[in-house]
Amino acid sequence: MQLPDRIESVARLSAPLAASLGLELWGVEILGASRPLVRVYVDAPNLPEQRDESAENGREDAGPETPGVTIEQCAELSRLLGLSLDVEDMFASGWTLEVSSPGLERPFFRLEQLRAYLGREIEVVLSAPLAAWPGRKKFHGVLSRTTDNAFTLDLPLAPVARRAADEPASADIPWSAVRKAVLVHIFPEPGAKKGGNTKRHGTSGSNLPHGGVA
Repeated sequence: MQLPDRIESVARLSAPLAASLGLELWGVEILGASRPLVRVYVDAPNLPEQRDESAENGREDAGPETPGVTIEQCAELSRLLGLSLDVEDMFASGWTLEVSSPGLERPFFRLEQLRAYLGREIEVVLSAPLAAWPGRKKFHGVLSRTTDNAFTLDLPLAPVARRAADEPASADIPWSAVRKAVLVHIFPEPGAKKGGNTKRHGTSGSNLPHGGVA
């Protein structure tokens, strides 16, 4: 089974199990070959009234990260999904399962996930340079626009010595060209008023090898 097919199969198993625990599947990664690491990200449904309450209370992280995923939910999903993966037997050798929330600097797996983060800083790595940006595969900027198949990053002004005279102030990036995209979390300055944080949760069972002898 090819890697995209395995990712799709794990997602197919994970989504209903996550839903049964009141969670939403955010994305799936499979890393490594001899003993793959299956990493499953889940998020809690975001209720508008909870976002509004967080904003009124001065939470600096108020927004799509609220509310969080509990350790108990991750542990139970890890147990259920581990059993399902054992039954499916899609890995020829041992494998390791990790279940967690996406965290403050969450990875993005689908273009539609970006739409809730307009105005936030995003870091992007491309599979290959774009024609408009020869030789460049990494971008860091503010997400200003999304369409059905692309998005726009407003780029910070680099010092004159390092900035080409004709360098555009923004980059239009097709989602099909993206290898990796993550949210950049801006932590408060020391001494500034602190808001609540969304924690990245793992579970003791989530890092244990499955489907083989450790």
